[in-house]
Amino acid sequence: MQIKKMMVCISVFMLISNSSLIGQAADKKENKVDNTAVDSKDKTASKSEAKVPIVIEGDELSFSEETGEVFAKGNVVVKQNADTLLTDAMRGNSKNTEIWIDGKATLQQPERELVGTGTHYNYTTRLGNMNHVTGLVGKDHITSNNLEFYPEKLVAHDSTATRCPAIVPDYHMSADKIEIWPGDKMIAYNAKFWIKKMMIYSMPKYQTSLKADKEQNSPFPRIHYHSGDGLTISQYLEYPFDNRLSAFADVSYYSKHGFKPKYGFISTQKGYKLELYKSEEENSDDEWIKKEPELLFTLDPVKVGKVKAYFTASTGKWTEGNISGWRQDYNLSFKRNPIQLSKVVSLNLGTGFERIDYGYNNSSNNILSFNTNLTAKPNDRLEAWLGYAYHGQSGTSVYEYDKIDSNSEINGGFMYKLDKMNSIGISMNYEMDPSNFKDLDYTWRRNLHCLQADITYRAKRGHVNVKISAIEW
Repeated sequence: MQIKKMMVCISVFMLISNSSLIGQAADKKENKVDNTAVDSKDKTASKSEAKVPIVIEGDELSFSEETGEVFAKGNVVVKQNADTLLTDAMRGNSKNTEIWIDGKATLQQPERELVGTGTHYNYTTRLGNMNHVTGLVGKDHITSNNLEFYPEKLVAHDSTATRCPAIVPDYHMSADKIEIWPGDKMIAYNAKFWIKKMMIYSMPKYQTSLKADKEQNSPFPRIHYHSGDGLTISQYLEYPFDNRLSAFADVSYYSKHGFKPKYGFISTQKGYKLELYKSEEENSDDEWIKKEPELLFTLDPVKVGKVKAYFTASTGKWTEGNISGWRQDYNLSFKRNPIQLSKVVSLNLGTGFERIDYGYNNSSNNILSFNTNLTAKPNDRLEAWLGYAYHGQSGTSVYEYDKIDSNSEINGGFMYKLDKMNSIGISMNYEMDPSNFKDLDYTWRRNLHCLQADITYRAKRGHVNVKISAIEW
């Protein structure tokens, strides 16, 4: 039977779920590196979901009800939900729920697009592979000689990854094997890190987070100049022992202060994370604190409607000059999804409560906070913001490092893109109680392709800051 278009229905392709090629299980918090089977939770979910057919289009199509074989040739499009496969020719079998594509194929899914050859995929087990792959997974541009599909992850062999889209990227990572849990994390084995064509260092195993709400730590050196610190070179490294425990080090060298490292262990569990570390840290007012050590508990964000709740708790020994003692901190905060007031203006709201206990003098401080911020983006060139923050305190800190200087403050500013390579901006901070124009900063931002340089003059302090970083990592 030959037709121009066919719908391969549930009874034909034996679809037992509406999963995509690499599955929807990437959002799960618990990952197993060697898990290749569909777990019972997936099976239960698939039975309750609406069963979605596959639609195959092509210039020439044929199907055998007896053998289950399916053939398509010429401008072939295979669709299921938001997943699309584009190719010139394919063959499949409805009884085995498998497809094969010998030539070039393009896989398009939300936030990912992969191009490769020799594609094989089984819709029941959600296992497959693709050869000689190039493409995009989230923000990462990847290449791989062989890419394996699993329900919860991708495994790329002889692979590279970068967030610089150039043919010869400014920086990239290569590895014998890279495991990617989309939207969660990436682990690379025998990883090498390159700037242009020069390798700068290597690690037997490297891990980084891919979570959207987590600040990304670049594996490439960061360069910073500050009038008070001099030249600073920093490097973040993370080594996973297993799927939950890893060691990390954020090594920073200051020409005026020497080495100021932060290092420790991270244990990522289902629903929360524990960090045990030692560090010497500097705040925005050029004040330093030594944590020796500190234990930090972070609960995964809990979303209720349009509001996210965050909770952290920490305990550790803090030292600042002659003041030294144990400090406990409990912080609960809430943040609402942005409220779109118009096409160009959005409003952010947040509130929280924090309790801090100081062992140095057995004092405590209860802090009730509220903040709001208006952001306007009238076009691709201009972004402006205006915010207000309030902190109500029952006491005060024994350390200058975390002392709140003003209960109420206003901050605002703008950034304007002059052209493709240059932007300028002004930001200010005004303390209302007591009245004090604390900061007025002027910034020139220079795009260096996949790197970015910010040069800031802090007029109220007479300081100059220069920061160079990988903007796309």
